[in-house]
Amino acid sequence: MFLAVCHIHKKFVHYNYDSFSSKFLKNVSVYLLLNLKKYLNFLLIKNQQIHIFVDKDHVLETCFFLKNSVHVFCNQLMDFTVVDRIEHMQDGFRWEFVYVLLSTYYNLRILVRGYIKYYQFLYSIIKLYNSANWLEREVWDMFGVFIKNHPDLRRILTDYNFLGSPLRKDFPLNGYLETRFDTDMKMISIEPVELSQELREFRLENPWK
Repeated sequence: MFLAVCHIHKKFVHYNYDSFSSKFLKNVSVYLLLNLKKYLNFLLIKNQQIHIFVDKDHVLETCFFLKNSVHVFCNQLMDFTVVDRIEHMQDGFRWEFVYVLLSTYYNLRILVRGYIKYYQFLYSIIKLYNSANWLEREVWDMFGVFIKNHPDLRRILTDYNFLGSPLRKDFPLNGYLETRFDTDMKMISIEPVELSQELREFRLENPWK
């Protein structure tokens, strides 16, 4: 059905179908700038991909346009992740979100990116892409970034009693708790991590500066 829709609207498409040509990318970029100018903060062409930067409150509208536009047709969400920008904490922003959208008709990838502050959240795009379900749960589980309007925001890789977010740059590599089987009590024991201080090198400087 998707290809049928593409063929119906094919006469309205005037772009070069070679997605790896710079001319095609420039044409698409101009099209996005004209139609998303009230949402876009910045647009960049890098590694034969289009990177568009938007505010977190306009992600849903932007993805809706990219999916339903005849000239773009980003019909698949390939990936969604968050990057911990702890080095930019002094600027007020902590997280960078990245949505990787793919147009199978034009062989085109568009990355929707932006920044959010430490205690801010993102809106779910499950209504547009079903694959966002697992990806958004993973972001919540690994980074602790809350996804609003998600129908089933549960942990995936960590247990329900897990403390912290493993992929944050301020999270200790050894974690806070350790799980082991206590042979004396004949049961699973969850205790705070205890490490021997011998042969350990302590560095007080911040490695992210």
